[in-house]
Amino acid sequence: MLKIMICVNPNKDKELTNTKKLLDYFKQFDVKVIMSDIFKRPYFENEPLSDTLLSGYDIEYIPEYAAFKKADLCVVFGGDGTILKIAKKASQGGAYILGMNMGRVGYLAELEINEIELLDPVLKVNSADEIEHLPDITVDSRMMLKCEIVRGGNTVFTAMALNEVVISKGAVSRMAGLQLKCNGKNIISYRADGIVISTPTGSTAYCMSAGGPIIDPGLDCVCAVPVCPYMCLNSGAVVFSGSSVIEVVFKADKLNEAFCTVDGKSTKSIYDGDVVRITKAPTETKLLRLKDIDFYTRLNEKMNLANN
Repeated sequence: MLKIMICVNPNKDKELTNTKKLLDYFKQFDVKVIMSDIFKRPYFENEPLSDTLLSGYDIEYIPEYAAFKKADLCVVFGGDGTILKIAKKASQGGAYILGMNMGRVGYLAELEINEIELLDPVLKVNSADEIEHLPDITVDSRMMLKCEIVRGGNTVFTAMALNEVVISKGAVSRMAGLQLKCNGKNIISYRADGIVISTPTGSTAYCMSAGGPIIDPGLDCVCAVPVCPYMCLNSGAVVFSGSSVIEVVFKADKLNEAFCTVDGKSTKSIYDGDVVRITKAPTETKLLRLKDIDFYTRLNEKMNLANN
């Protein structure tokens, strides 16, 4: 029996309209539905959603950490930001991710709300092992990054990224001194507003906005792009192999503090001499693709949508 975790923000899926549509659809299949036990807790000052909007549905509510380990497939309602958040958790247990777009662009999402029936072949399998062998369905494996902040030889922070790691100066108008190294060798020093270290997946996000290249997600590489570098005649972007150990050393001059942000969420302060070390993560994000749309077609469709 396939074990499916539904990930949804009830503040965005008003009255859980789309979630209930999915749950009603699941009733015709022999699947196990899992949701975080946060839905069994009071919703603001109201009763738990498990007792109100989700009452009458056969759902197993368990702690989130256990749910991600148990699930074979995570169906995520939301935009790219929501999928980025879920990706780091789902990758630890090896679950597939299927994004249902509720955002503006939904570049990582596979389906729109009105395309639920495309899930039919997946829901008919008996185990997750059968999914990758289904005709016309592919698993889009995306590399992730491991980010560590090293201070005085000790690792003080660790996080995973699907899109990018950004080292930035914050709100202060002065530029940051940043030294880029690869496998222990000095590559280049920047004075800039920051630097973006991106996966191929993240190359269509902040990396692209900063003037970096668009990279096919099938490539095993990492891209470093400075943000508004001073006295840099081109974009200053450098592409490294995926096996590289990339380090960004923050050198305080007139700026005493900078910030390291992972996938736009986790932000930590860094100080003079701190090293942000970035390597390929041991896990991958497995995006389920149900439509025969290649990377470049998807890119053109989404980017045109974003410009309208």
